[in-house]
Amino acid sequence: MGAIKDMGRQLHQIERVSYEDAFLIGDLLTTRTTILSGEPKAGKTLLSAGMGTALLNGEPTFLGQPVHRKLDHIVFGVTDDGAPEELKERLHGAVPDDAVTIFPVMDPGVSDYWAGIAADLVDMQPGLFVLDNLLGALAPGEDIASSVTAQRIMRSLRPISEAGIPTLLVTHTPKGTAEGMSVSSSPIGGRAIAAGARGLIALRNSGKHGRRIQTASNRAREDLDLRVTVRRAGESSEVPVWERAEPHLKVVGLPKVKPWDEDLLARIVEEQPEETTYKALALRYAPMVGRKWETVRPKLSDALERVDGHWARKPDATA
Repeated sequence: MGAIKDMGRQLHQIERVSYEDAFLIGDLLTTRTTILSGEPKAGKTLLSAGMGTALLNGEPTFLGQPVHRKLDHIVFGVTDDGAPEELKERLHGAVPDDAVTIFPVMDPGVSDYWAGIAADLVDMQPGLFVLDNLLGALAPGEDIASSVTAQRIMRSLRPISEAGIPTLLVTHTPKGTAEGMSVSSSPIGGRAIAAGARGLIALRNSGKHGRRIQTASNRAREDLDLRVTVRRAGESSEVPVWERAEPHLKVVGLPKVKPWDEDLLARIVEEQPEETTYKALALRYAPMVGRKWETVRPKLSDALERVDGHWARKPDATA
C-alpha cells in the first residue's frame, strides 16, 4: 500500500480545531509547536517564564492577548549551565512549586534520545513543554545553521506536539540582527527551522526601539507587532512582569472568521430540524461541522431553546 492509501483522510474524517483550541495565548502561543527567537540577552527566557506564569495562574490575558487555557503543569527542558536555578528565581512565588518540572537536556547523539523524552512527556501529559534552548539541545558536532541539522531536530521534536503537547522552542537569532529581518527568517537555521512550527515569535531588543514582539502564526487573526517592557515584580524578586509599552496594538489585519457555532446555530434556526433534544441535534449536525457531538451539544444548549415546537435563539444568546 502507498503512503496516500495508508495515511490519507478525507475532510469529514478530520476533526476541526476551533481558533480557541489552536492557541494557548491568542495569536501568540499555539497549541502545536511555537518558536521563540531573539538575540542573546533579549529576554527570551523571561518571556517564556511570563507566559508560563499567566497560563499556570489562569490569568485572563497576557500582554493584552486572551489566555484560552489554564494549565496545571509545565515541563522545561534547559541546556545552559545554571539554568534550573535561574528559572526557579523567575518563577518562585509566582506559581505552585509542583506545577513546574525542570530537567537538563544533554543530547549524547544517540538515535533514541528524543524518542525517550517524547515518551516521558506523553506519560506526564504536561500542558506545555518548553525547550530552552534549541542550540544547546543539539548533539555533539551538529550545527543549527545546517539545513540537515535543522530538519533533523525539528523531526525529532515533532512527535511531542503530535501527541497533543504544546511545545515552545526557544532559540537564537544572529547577534546584531537587522531590524528589517522577517519573523520567519529570524531564527538561526532560518526557514528550515521555521517551517517545522505553527507559530513564530521574534523578540527584539534595541536601545533605540526598546523591546518588541513580532509574530507570524497559522490560524492567527492578527500578526502582532507589540512594543513591550519587562520589570521585576519587586526589589527582592526576579519574577518578570511583562507589560505593553503602548496603549494600542499595532497589527496586520487578517479577515475575521465567524465562529463555527454561530453558523451552525443560524442553520438550525433556518432549517428547523425535526429533532427535539439537544443530544439528537448534536448527533445530527456534529459531522457537518467536523466536531464530536459532545463538543456541539453544550454550544446548542447554551444558545437555543424549544419554543412552540420550533428552535429559536435564547434572548440572552443573540449573535
